[in-house]
Amino acid sequence: MPPLLADLAKRGRAGLVLFSSGTSGEPKAMVQDLTSLLESYADRKPSRLPICVLLSFDHIGGLNTLLGALASGAPIVVPESRSPSDVAEAIERHKAAVLPATPTFLNLLLASGEHQRRDLSSLRLITYGTEPMPPPLLERLRTAFPCAKFVQTFGTSETGIGRTESPDPSSLFMKMEGQEWKVVDGELWLRSKTSILGYLNAPNDRFTPDGWFRTGDKVELGPDNTFRVLGRAGEMINVGGEKLLPQEVEAVILEVSGVLDCRVRGEANALTGQTVVAEVVSAPGQDPESLRSSIRSACRAKLARHKVPTKVTFVESVSGGRVKKLRT
Repeated sequence: MPPLLADLAKRGRAGLVLFSSGTSGEPKAMVQDLTSLLESYADRKPSRLPICVLLSFDHIGGLNTLLGALASGAPIVVPESRSPSDVAEAIERHKAAVLPATPTFLNLLLASGEHQRRDLSSLRLITYGTEPMPPPLLERLRTAFPCAKFVQTFGTSETGIGRTESPDPSSLFMKMEGQEWKVVDGELWLRSKTSILGYLNAPNDRFTPDGWFRTGDKVELGPDNTFRVLGRAGEMINVGGEKLLPQEVEAVILEVSGVLDCRVRGEANALTGQTVVAEVVSAPGQDPESLRSSIRSACRAKLARHKVPTKVTFVESVSGGRVKKLRT
């Protein structure tokens, strides 16, 4: 038996092994003290608001939703699939009041038009996390769901989900409760009572001897002890020594009329090392050349020269980190 599991058994503690998604490498097997994790939900207040569950239960976000609902006694609504149509149908049928989701899914929900075809007025709370929320998307969501409160959640598989609070509904800055945090050289470090005990199949060098976890997230500090996640340090694009994060370019492109979704990444370039390229999902009926011109004009007006995409490709989808090419 691996030492981490043997230690749990020796102390009479329940254990849980979660696997990372593997999007940044080989999936990591993380050992969690399940007893400590369950104890963190002991103070949940009773609730009868139905929760629509989207995130998988093998992911810390989905597990947090499940355990939180069980601890509070809230009804759980599980749609037939994670498609916008099935989710909207489940919300309408069961009058779901809470929707924990990702910005990617919420963007797909708007693009599908299901929020207009279905009665989703029962939604009172929409939480979003697992990836940065583009500011233009948050504004579109607040317009589409004027009666719902939007709350940003944040956490990692290694430290668990912390409680957060934003200065105002339109702000992406947040305060975190239940976890200690600090910023070291622009990177967010976390320390939590629900931190994992370690990895079974990977080095534990992202943990410091005193329990801090180096998240790899680049953040910006805000007023009143708040911070905003900018993106992953590993996603940084280096154009001739000038560095940028994809999210700041994506935020500008998403404001362009006719753009439904986009992904920005770095591509090798013989002269500058890397160059910025954008993969864009366009609304039906858009002229590619006209939309491409609008995107470049918007980027030139709002971004430094090295941040302007040198190539704009139109694709069918950018979800899941992979793109399906549509036209160039």
